[in-house]
Amino acid sequence: MFSDTKPAPDAVSAPGREFEFTLKVRIDCPQALWAAAASQWSGDATHSPDDIADMIGPAEDPSIEDCLMTLALPGRLPGCTMLNALLTADGAET
Repeated sequence: MFSDTKPAPDAVSAPGREFEFTLKVRIDCPQALWAAAASQWSGDATHSPDDIADMIGPAEDPSIEDCLMTLALPGRLPGCTMLNALLTADGAET
């Protein structure tokens, strides 16, 4: 499953080390992406359908970036502090 991963040069586990994780995806079905992201938010009773549309766009015009961030980023990673999250489209300037 993770055959293309490469271990860090210093494989010793130590607090304070930082890692960068890169994932490249191609969007094949924006509506399926939206539905999956919406289901993440709808499990929380504090978010109304209008709140969900504000966060990830409406189903008919989803915000791809917001949907991807919803699905790709966990609320937290135990034992870690998230330092940054960056999402760019191919060819977009950062």
